[in-house]
Amino acid sequence: MTLFDDQSSSEISGLLLVDKPAGPTSHDIVHALRKKSGIDKVGHGGTLDPLASGLLPLFLGEATKMSGFIQAHDKSYSFDVSLGVTTDTDDSQGTVVARSPIPEDLSEEKIREVLQGFVGEQWQEPPMYSAVKQKGVPLYKLARKGMTVERDPRLVTVHSLEFLTCQEGRLSLRVHCSKGTYVRVLARQIGDALGCGGHVSRLRRLTVGRFSVEGAVGMEVIENSWNAEDLGAALIGPEKVFLDLPSLEILPNAAPALQKGGLLPGIWFFRREGLFHAKDTIRIMGQEGKILGLAEALLNSEELSLFPGGIPVAKIVLLFRTKSAQVREGKRIPSHNENG
Repeated sequence: MTLFDDQSSSEISGLLLVDKPAGPTSHDIVHALRKKSGIDKVGHGGTLDPLASGLLPLFLGEATKMSGFIQAHDKSYSFDVSLGVTTDTDDSQGTVVARSPIPEDLSEEKIREVLQGFVGEQWQEPPMYSAVKQKGVPLYKLARKGMTVERDPRLVTVHSLEFLTCQEGRLSLRVHCSKGTYVRVLARQIGDALGCGGHVSRLRRLTVGRFSVEGAVGMEVIENSWNAEDLGAALIGPEKVFLDLPSLEILPNAAPALQKGGLLPGIWFFRREGLFHAKDTIRIMGQEGKILGLAEALLNSEELSLFPGGIPVAKIVLLFRTKSAQVREGKRIPSHNENG
């Protein structure tokens, strides 16, 4: 028996927010949901290390097309840095490669000063134990063979880095950062800056864009308590996933032509909501607030009135051709905390 006895699994599509436990990989969670639901097309919106817990966005059915847009969002984490011990993976699951005494004069003032130095844009080299590919091969596979290769550094942004506590050589911190930021690397760098090295011993993802782990469900709830109605109620459709993007509303008689994709002339649109620049991703909206697709803006929003209606103003990058699941109003889903 699957979760979808009352409806075809091919019709199920949407975003599911899961509170991943520490231990399994992100792929393990995807595999478990495929097995439980009977849906082959399941993907995630950003890998979490086995050590990590917290928010893992999962995409089901046609909604897998949305995963790349979610991965581009900022993220926030709470994490612990165990000082004085450096590992080859930069976390507690690796092999210890160095031990150093923690400075006796380490103060909260010194810690806050060091943390402030990591706020802002910076170049960060991906760790060898990561899913980043080098000539098509994930780095972690090379690392397991004892190999170390050059990695191109990435420009990342740490928007904020908050000190919480320091007890028995363990820092508890919270970070808000851009996509592509490795918290494990940040932890090692913080330990080095404090003069003793360090590694991540706890990592929990709190948010991805506008979505929070507080709205996620635990795997034990999905595996032990859910049925088709519960899953359908928890799925989030594109109307809510992309709610914060600016939009252009299309004329009713232009909607059929939209399905062909390509360039969208200004004559098709009659209403704009929000401001945008050329190359920004925008929503293409139909009647009654229904999202029809995503497009790349070709003009700044302020320029739309300056050009004839036949000039292309946007280029389709994603169409929503299938029915997408919506959050059902009034249906309360049991939370992770309520179920152990």
